Amino acid sequence: RGVTYRLMGRYEEALADFDRALELEPDNAWAIAGRGETYRLMDRYEEALADFDRALELEPDYAWAIAGRGVTYRLMGRYEEALADFDRAIELEPDEDWYLYDRALVYQALGQTDRAQADLTMAIQRAQEIYKKEPQNWRNTFNLALYHLAAGEAEEAERLYREALAGGASLYRIREAIRDLED
Repeated sequence: RGVTYRLMGRYEEALADFDRALELEPDNAWAIAGRGETYRLMDRYEEALADFDRALELEPDYAWAIAGRGVTYRLMGRYEEALADFDRAIELEPDEDWYLYDRALVYQALGQTDRAQADLTMAIQRAQEIYKKEPQNWRNTFNLALYHLAAGEAEEAERLYREALAGGASLYRIREAIRDLED
């Protein structure tokens, strides 16, 4: 329920549910990282870092928590720490195109455009492979559109966004895509 509240933008209710879950199971890395994600979305970065760090103490190879911490570092302008986290997340889950996108944003912030473009190209290739097999996987289609947008390919991004909207993407997926654009 905490995740649902978070997706609805009802962050205080999400925090209350994550806190309750952690009262019941204090060492649940997933719930701790989920609360960290909620704090990050609330721009409460220090609390987010504390939760991601705690989750990683419990599960050092938890790629999603590592990447979540990387996003937090990026938003704080702590780019070297963000890069280290994204490198580790990619090492743990080398097929995850989203982590390449996240790392590309850090490279862009650092002015390392060649590296950013290389990561975006690879993310696009991986998402394109999924798109060919599952054209109605709207999450992937929205991600692919975002990667094209970040790569400076606005026309292709717009085409993919329109396709997903016209194809029946759920309100949940649309909200998720808007959140990604805002980020």
